[in-house]
Amino acid sequence: MSPHDTPEARWQAALIASIENRADGETPCFAAKGLAAYRNNYRVGLIDALAFIYPVVKALVGDDFFTGLAREYVKRTPSQSGDLHRYGATFGDFLCGFEPARELPYLADTARLEWLAHRAYYAPDAAPLSPGAFATLAEDDWPRLRFAFMPGCAVLASDYPVGRLWHYHQPGAPDDWRLAPDAGGDAVRVSRGVDGRTEVKLLSEADAAWLAALLAGEALEAATDAALGIDPAFDLETALIALIHDGVLARLVLPEGDRP
Repeated sequence: MSPHDTPEARWQAALIASIENRADGETPCFAAKGLAAYRNNYRVGLIDALAFIYPVVKALVGDDFFTGLAREYVKRTPSQSGDLHRYGATFGDFLCGFEPARELPYLADTARLEWLAHRAYYAPDAAPLSPGAFATLAEDDWPRLRFAFMPGCAVLASDYPVGRLWHYHQPGAPDDWRLAPDAGGDAVRVSRGVDGRTEVKLLSEADAAWLAALLAGEALEAATDAALGIDPAFDLETALIALIHDGVLARLVLPEGDRP
């Protein structure tokens, strides 16, 4: 008998399905009041997790509206892990298609940015690349050079000013901030800084395209060509120094058989 097809396993599966309100057919004879209380606590825990992960979204829409959004998301999206820090990855996609949120088109990308910030903060620890590693490179290594990035490093480009919205809702930000209706979009790099705090850095369109290409595994020459195609004044040296200084590079990667 499969370990997943025992009476105990079936009972547990039915319990979880019943808690998530998606049981197929009959469920075990759980005490109705106890199960209702457990289900409510379970959902409240997920709603609280969303409020913890998405404080900017919550601030933008208000407590009551956010609770309504979160409650609907929880109804549609069962947790797939016992780790609450992993719950809510698709909240931005949900907001994009949720009718009551469509009057706030920037909300979905704001949520996507907050998820990236959350994942960066809880990413596994790793040692950043030492600047001395570049001394091992020969001149003809540079065009083919690729990078492995620190866990949690990501780039997001949005048609909305989500990077500025995020910064305006951080501790110490001015209370009288304003964004013009034509404020335009933002591109940001999300990472965990050397001090352990989440960093959201505003990027130019060219810098964002360069970083996105590198994160996708493109070689340095190809990524730089993409950036120069957007802005002929793109400065490779400045962009590379910023990555080294901010500690987001993990190691150098050269084609198989090349040095290191």
